[in-house]
Amino acid sequence: MKISKIASVTTLVLASAITAPAMATNYSGGWHSGCGTGGNTGDGCNAADYFADDLMYSLASDGISNAVVDGVTINASAYSDTTGHNYQGKYNYNGKDYAMYGDDQVEAAQMADYGSGYGVINLDEDGSSPEHSADNEGNAYFAGSKYNTYIMNDTDFDYVLISFDEEVNVTGATFSWLWKETDTQISVAALSDTSMLTSGVNTWGDIAGDALAVGSFDVLNCDDTDLAEISGLDNVYSQYWIIGAYNTVFGNIGHSMYDDGFKLASVGFNKKPGEEPPTTQVTEPGTFAMLFMGGALAMWRRRRSA
Repeated sequence: MKISKIASVTTLVLASAITAPAMATNYSGGWHSGCGTGGNTGDGCNAADYFADDLMYSLASDGISNAVVDGVTINASAYSDTTGHNYQGKYNYNGKDYAMYGDDQVEAAQMADYGSGYGVINLDEDGSSPEHSADNEGNAYFAGSKYNTYIMNDTDFDYVLISFDEEVNVTGATFSWLWKETDTQISVAALSDTSMLTSGVNTWGDIAGDALAVGSFDVLNCDDTDLAEISGLDNVYSQYWIIGAYNTVFGNIGHSMYDDGFKLASVGFNKKPGEEPPTTQVTEPGTFAMLFMGGALAMWRRRRSA
């Protein structure tokens, strides 16, 4: 899909003009103001300060396929915007305007197993750092033919689709690796179904506009793990949730894009109130494993106040 590279170009800062419609639940607020000292650094705090310890799981080394957690069957897959070749406006470089094109339509990607967490490798990547993670690394270069030169914006946003067999409210996530340890953001969306995601013709802006709810959140570095609490979407329940590298179409919280990447370790969720809670169980021990507090990664329900 890439055209021969002619010369490197400085990182493009592309302002997004697409936002989710008013009918969607949008949350663009950060959920913390830092823990301890040094911005996002978590000196003096740990995951237990944010999540209850009744459910603790780790993504395992065999992939997520029909695993059962708290009576809910879970599957996961990956997507990135690596298809299409669409005009994205003009880019001025050294005083000259160049037409800019990019592959901004979403298609399936590969989930990459790293033992303690999962990354995403899309069709434009070779798996080198940070391309082995779910990332939004900026990549733009001169491309074209003998008679036409333009800018190819090959910036891809990687997302993991978590599919549940019943509607749940996703409450948080933990990460086994971050590209930028103290400055990482994620974006999240609840989808009514997966048709927009799997069609191969939609952009992330299209998908955000059709979502039930969207939001962007900081990742906090606690002493025992890196985590994000998904707040502001408490009353949103869906079978399909996507979590990926920060993209302002899902909510702009004032941070820069193109420098976010993570390996997903776990996703916490709540079932709908009133449902009879079954005995917590884990199937396919090669896929999910129960951990004790202090383990590297965990899947927790968010603590509910009494």
